Amino acid sequence: MVSIVVPVYNTESYLKRSLDALVNQTIDKNELEIILVNDGSTDHSPEIIQQYADKYPDIIRVFNKTNGGQATARNLGIRQANGEYIGFADSDDYVDVSMFEKMYRLAKAQDADLVECHYHSMLETGRDADGNPIYKEIDTRGTITAHEDPKELFLNPQVSPWNKLYRREIFIENDIFFPEGMIYEDTAWYIKTLPFVKKHAYLDEKLVYYSVRQGSTMTVNSGAKVGDIIKVFDDIIDFYVKKGLFREYYKELEYFCVKIAFCSNFSRIGRVKNGFMRKELFEKTFDFVIKNFPYYRKNKYFKGKVGLYIKSVGRWNCGVYSRVLSKVMIG
Repeated sequence: MVSIVVPVYNTESYLKRSLDALVNQTIDKNELEIILVNDGSTDHSPEIIQQYADKYPDIIRVFNKTNGGQATARNLGIRQANGEYIGFADSDDYVDVSMFEKMYRLAKAQDADLVECHYHSMLETGRDADGNPIYKEIDTRGTITAHEDPKELFLNPQVSPWNKLYRREIFIENDIFFPEGMIYEDTAWYIKTLPFVKKHAYLDEKLVYYSVRQGSTMTVNSGAKVGDIIKVFDDIIDFYVKKGLFREYYKELEYFCVKIAFCSNFSRIGRVKNGFMRKELFEKTFDFVIKNFPYYRKNKYFKGKVGLYIKSVGRWNCGVYSRVLSKVMIG
């Protein structure tokens, strides 16, 4: 059985499109449950959710909660899921109707702990005369491909959960949930799952239409919440230390954390308007890297253009790099 967890918060303009794709999945309905978690929406999302729950009572389960953020909604969904496998969908995205059947069949055929598919990255550029979103397809993030060695999953991944199908017991047996109260929670959640993925499978099809909205938290990031990435890094390291896995995965964690710190993190710092705050965020980033990974320039995974860039970054030139990255990286 597959459980699909869908957090919903004020996405009335997109929700019907998302739910239509989920209720029309080609997988046998006896093998599907859709868990809708209304995270305290104040628009018409709750009414839309109820309409679909009334129409599809055999496959939709609804949970209403006070607003606490996407992580809290997903965590509730994980705890309520009955499926052998858990997938995720965002309520402003939509998926191909064959997605979960294909991923589930592949998971069963290969006895996989994790299945990934590829995706379309759709930048919302405006609205048409009827109020429907207009999209422009842009480059995807991360290297999504087949991996024989699970350690390769640390290298340039797409950390978001919406293109993945996980064996549920990975979360439950290892107490892996999304960290609450901060942004970038996908980053911590994804990296914590990897030591427990013994078999990875890849479906070479673009089955998710991921919506990049210009005004969303992840595309604006203009305030102090940008600094949450350091909390996320600390959370990751603390998890690996407590599980006795830090030494075994040190080089992979070093690559993963330092690359994010000096790439996507710098791009977001470059969008912060307050100069004092930018300086403080740079200092926190370098302090974290030097404290935890002082010899990162020797990491075997840093090679090619990315390696040259990482090895050239310093406190003296990070401002220039971040301004450039803020222009070329979306999200």
